[in-house]
Amino acid sequence: MASVDELKATFEQVIAAINQRDAEAWASFVHDDFVVFPPLSPFAVEGKEAFRQFAQMFFAASESVTVTPIKPQFRVIGETGVIWTHLALTVKLQDGPMQTIFAREIVTYAKVGEKWRAVSNHLSRIPSGD
Repeated sequence: MASVDELKATFEQVIAAINQRDAEAWASFVHDDFVVFPPLSPFAVEGKEAFRQFAQMFFAASESVTVTPIKPQFRVIGETGVIWTHLALTVKLQDGPMQTIFAREIVTYAKVGEKWRAVSNHLSRIPSGD
């Protein structure tokens, strides 16, 4: 049975990959059939390759990216993991000011072999937090 500690460790590695602006490392944690609703887009990004391209474009347009989870929660049920959290996303775009948005996030993971892989992720801005 999968453990909460393994899921937490995966989450920490994902956050580190984002904060290092490493699209390849970030994409390595998602399933081939991954789907995400990013906080700054009304459209879903579907599939690992599309997500990798999205991450590469996002990082290329950014001088810095910092994700700070706020009280993340973890639950494992069988081979399914769920993480939910509030977070602060601070981004400095190449030609823009530093911005921080606050969002809520829920990510569903599946245990594939011995590794956790994200299968879905939904982020939404918290309007009162900006």
